[in-house]
Formats: sequence, C-alpha cells, structure tokens
Amino acid sequence: MLTEADLKRFAPKAKSEYVAALLGGYDHLRAAGILDTELRLAHFMGQCGAETGGFTIVRESLTYTTAARLRTVWPSRFRNKSDSELAHLIRNPVALGDAVYMGRMGNTALGDGYAYRGGGFLQTTGKDAVERYCKACDIPLRPDILDDISATLRFACAEWVQSGCNKWADENDITKVSKAINTGSATSNVKPVGMAERQAWFAKAWSVWGGKGKPDTAPDKPSTTKAVAVASTAATTIAAIPNVPQSWLDSIASVSAWQTAGEKVAGFAKAAIGSPLAASLVAAVVLGIWFGPAAYGRISRFWRPA
Repeated sequence: MLTEADLKRFAPKAKSEYVAALLGGYDHLRAAGILDTELRLAHFMGQCGAETGGFTIVRESLTYTTAARLRTVWPSRFRNKSDSELAHLIRNPVALGDAVYMGRMGNTALGDGYAYRGGGFLQTTGKDAVERYCKACDIPLRPDILDDISATLRFACAEWVQSGCNKWADENDITKVSKAINTGSATSNVKPVGMAERQAWFAKAWSVWGGKGKPDTAPDKPSTTKAVAVASTAATTIAAIPNVPQSWLDSIASVSAWQTAGEKVAGFAKAAIGSPLAASLVAAVVLGIWFGPAAYGRISRFWRPA
C-alpha cells in the first residue's frame, strides 16, 4: 500500500529518513489500523505531511529573528511584550524553548523545553508525551529520542490510536482528526493550527492513495481494502445458497463485519485468485469463519497457501 514511488508523488522533497522509516514501518502502521482503509492512510499521511512540511522538517525550529514573529506564533504569551522584553529570545532557541514550553507538558528542568520541542512525524512535543509513547512502544527514554525518525513513527502510531483517530478517519472528518492531533481532543473547542495546510495535504494524500472526494465529504465510492472487496464478492456467493437464514446474512452485512472477515480470508483468496475454484473457496472460508470456528479449522487444515 506504501511504495517509494507513491511517497515521492506525495512529498517530492521528503527526507530519506522519513521514506526509510515509512517503508520499514509496515508492521507498526498495520498494528495501528492505519493500513486498513484508504481513508485512514490518507488522513494519517495528510496530518504527517502538514506537521512536517512534506517530510522535510525533523525538529521544530525555535530560531526566530523578529519580535513580531514571536507575537504572531505565540500571541497569548507574547502579545503584550515589547521588543526589548523579547530581545533575549531572538536567535536563542534554547531560551525560547524554555519560555514557551517550560512548566507544562512535563517539562520541569532547564533545557527541557528545547530538548522536547516538536519532533518527527506528528511533531510530538513535551516530555510527558515522549515518556508516554516511549513506554507504550517499549523504547528507552532519552533527550534526543525525537531526532530518531523511526522512533517517532512508532510514537505517531501510538498517538493515532490513543487519540481515536481511526474512528474520525473512517467518518472522513478531517476537523476532528486535526483537533485530536493538534489540540489533544477531537471534541475540543480550539481550532487546530494550520487547518488549511492539513486540508491541502489530505487532498494530496487522497489523490495518491484514495480516489475522489474532499475533506469532510464522503468519497464518491466507499473506501475498502482488497480484503473487504474479496469478502464482499463472497457475500454474493453466500446469498445465493438456499436456506441460509436471513439473520445470518444480516449479521455479516455490515462493513465492519466484512472487514474482519476479509482480513481473515485475504491470504486464502490471494492464493486462490485465478483458480476455477476461487469463488467457492472464498465462500467456504468465509462461511467457516462466520458459521463456526470448527468449520474454519477444518478448512484451514486442508488449505495452506504459500
């Protein structure tokens, strides 16, 4: 689902470290459910693209050259500060890091604000967040961990899951996805920073990995993985079988149910495609999955795709 060519189309200037982390991080993306549908992947990549400037930014830059820019970026902190009061923060990233991040997000020691400034795929920020994701990913905490791009992919996957982003991506709600990532809560009343950029990057991601559709508008066609498509084909076969109770058909009619079935049957279907027995095999396996574990076990013992 992710190829180097597609990544180049999405972010032509992407740093090689980001590309390598993505191509080598399939297991983490899959475990987080991000690869389950095109919508999830497009929303995840759109958020990452916005946070990193198309995978060109590794760490948040805290080097500012004017007091006016400081007021623009942090109005609540610096709006009422004069140029002379802000002079010591100009071209002084360590001091600025402490000025804007110290005393919150777990930053308690001098230098924490700079050390734990934004970094990686979702620009993870703050010592609390880094400690939380290190623990979730079983990675030792160290001050420079946000310089490790591969580690930040795992952090991004953990944040994505913990923030419930798959639900909002499934609903194609870019506002809630953006709020979850940028403000910490999908139901926050705070407007996400850089919303226009997030929409633009999602649109670009959807053009690469999805199809037609716009942010906050359902695509022209439902987003499905190959597994779901295979299972849906099997549904037609099952429906044609005489005397199948309607309650059974209803129970497997939902997209979520077919996605689960599709994931289980994908391996069998892949090996069977092209065979005259493909349709019957897929139907039999899905029947085995849904109508009894014992039946599934009998089928799987006799069919071992390479």
